[in-house]
Amino acid sequence: MNILVANVGSTSFKYRLFDMPSERVLAEGRIERVGGQGSAFEHRMQGRDPVTGEAEIPDYAAAVRHAIEALTGPGGPFRGLGDLAAVGFKTVHLRGKPGSYLLTDEILDRMADYNDLAPAHNPPYIRAIRIFREVAPGVPLVGVFEPAFHATIPDYATIYGVPYRWYEQHGIRKYGFHGASHRYVAERVPRLLGVPAEGLRVVSCHLGGSASVCAIRDGRSVDTSMGFSPQDGILNATRTGAVDPFAVLYAMDREGLSTAEARRALAEEGGLLGISGLSGDVRDLEGAAGRGHDRSRLALDAFCYGVKKTIGAYAAAMGGLDVVAFAGGVGEKGIEVRRRICAGLEFLGVGVDESKNRSGTPERLISADGGRVKVFVIRTDEEVVVARATVEVVAR
Repeated sequence: MNILVANVGSTSFKYRLFDMPSERVLAEGRIERVGGQGSAFEHRMQGRDPVTGEAEIPDYAAAVRHAIEALTGPGGPFRGLGDLAAVGFKTVHLRGKPGSYLLTDEILDRMADYNDLAPAHNPPYIRAIRIFREVAPGVPLVGVFEPAFHATIPDYATIYGVPYRWYEQHGIRKYGFHGASHRYVAERVPRLLGVPAEGLRVVSCHLGGSASVCAIRDGRSVDTSMGFSPQDGILNATRTGAVDPFAVLYAMDREGLSTAEARRALAEEGGLLGISGLSGDVRDLEGAAGRGHDRSRLALDAFCYGVKKTIGAYAAAMGGLDVVAFAGGVGEKGIEVRRRICAGLEFLGVGVDESKNRSGTPERLISADGGRVKVFVIRTDEEVVVARATVEVVAR
């Protein structure tokens, strides 16, 4: 069956068409700078040279239609959207129990209830889903929500020390995110090691513009760094990560900020960008730090320290550690970031081979020979996880 997976960013639209259950990729593409001038696009079909260029993509409706034309045009993998078994979306957050759902009006309303918690994700996804409803009526649309993988976290690790009625009435608790990436790591690591997931203690580090860490025991999530929203946890590119809530209230009082203004500052002006005052991109910060820009050095130090500290905490939570896995854009490509995070964790049995860390295949073992803890670079595949879950939902 043909499953189209849609990945909606704040200004981008990516898609991948799978033949399931073989998981063979028939086509894929991406459109950048949606709403900007001259949106760059790339479309690839199996066995053919990629098609690249720029187009006027003023909104998500245009992005979706551009993708559909590429998939159904001359030489495309199918003639019409009726050939699709379903469209799966890597959706982020909704009120109520996390999971994978058919995207009914009720589910879209529950997503909209949490627009303020994931402002860069929920509104664009809702718009894209409604567009697909219009252009592909009758095709099942499935949302695979990121907190679903974290449903196995025990209650004592999800509860906050807030008035209990907040939990009962508003669902305020830890949910966790990047579930598709962490699930992929949980399934991929045992295969690479040739051992069952049972008994394996893994810390998965999904590091990129959006970053989180997950403790995985027996193939299941038992803790993760993000919380009620993607705002919590380690530093992100522009999101603050964990911060004393009274510091936020204090700043709101002193600067006369509304909740909307404070939310924007926390989500768009914090994190690596907020500390450095320069950029939220690790590559930019490494270059600037090398030229003596001290706030860039400070931002990188704080980022690596936060990940290192979380790995140690999760080793304690799981009663030991067998694997550290790095995924995401920075996790896969950040040679220096990986080295700095692992340095000082030798007491846990973590050691990185400098040569393996610097070069090799995109997916590889980089731990030192004889090291007790295996350190992997994993090329995560969130789309295939969404495709698998979409098939399950449609089958139900």
